[in-house]
Amino acid sequence: MNKKTKKKIQISEAATERYLVNDRFTIKSLAEELKMDSAEIYDLFPNRRSILEFYYESVLIRYQALITQIDGYGTFTMAEKLSNLALTILDMFQERREFVTKTYNSMIACSGRSTNFEKSLKAQLTLIYEQDNKQSKAASMFNGELTNRFIVLHFHGLICFWIQDSSEGYQKTMELVDKWTALVQEVNYSSVIDRGLDLAKFAVYNSPLNSFLDFINKKGARL
Repeated sequence: MNKKTKKKIQISEAATERYLVNDRFTIKSLAEELKMDSAEIYDLFPNRRSILEFYYESVLIRYQALITQIDGYGTFTMAEKLSNLALTILDMFQERREFVTKTYNSMIACSGRSTNFEKSLKAQLTLIYEQDNKQSKAASMFNGELTNRFIVLHFHGLICFWIQDSSEGYQKTMELVDKWTALVQEVNYSSVIDRGLDLAKFAVYNSPLNSFLDFINKKGARL
């Protein structure tokens, strides 16, 4: 992680704390708190909202740095990678739970546009799918933008569930992550669809109707 990114993370994390004290804080007051010039912040961010939104993007930047330090990450199953992604993000969100609770829906889930957080999340999901050679052929064919959008939508639902979760240690959220990731893996690893496609292909190429159509074509050619 380069110095510029580290500074942006420092500024965004300070901004999340400032937001909880005064959600209309100024960049000048944030700069004073960080003992920086306002110009330094404006060099990195165009406005106050972009600073707050970068906090969410920074979570995935930090996550990408973390997985490079996990021994054997490349051997993880799809469910293990998805679970690691979801639980690590939740752990990071827990550090600033009050801010996330107040802003996740408006800034991310219901922002009305594709945020950098969502783009980074889709990129991470794409890596998980592309690097997994255990998927069924059919599943790998369908993985793409639509699949990632569907998973991101589920992820928004997971965060909203976590925000409302009052169980001890967010146990219900942990159970939901386990069930969700297991289901995604089951769908992607299952060979049922592959077998169904093979059966359909066999039926098409070996149907008695093909012989009849060949006869009609040959008959027509002789007339």
